[in-house]
Amino acid sequence: MTSPVLADHPVQVRTYGRVPAELISYAARKVEVVLRHAPAPVLLVRIKLSHDRGAAPSEACVRVDVDVNGADVHVRAAAPTLIEAVDLMQRRLRARVQRVHRR
Repeated sequence: MTSPVLADHPVQVRTYGRVPAELISYAARKVEVVLRHAPAPVLLVRIKLSHDRGAAPSEACVRVDVDVNGADVHVRAAAPTLIEAVDLMQRRLRARVQRVHRR
């Protein structure tokens, strides 16, 4: 990943199931947009994407773990598609990162 915000941080990305490369980039961009406004330095980012098409109904999950200068932020989102799960994750991550600022 070469995004400006994430380039300076250790970023770990794991995928489970069939996750297209463009969705990995999409998730990274969504995380980057939120972390651009982090109230403190971001020390670590972990992104996990999974998609189980064999399940009925299909379920996609995204989990993001971020270390914002020692404050751990964890977000999980599930939806029928990865795009929906990533979009939901971004909204939740934004809210949680804003709460770090208020601590």
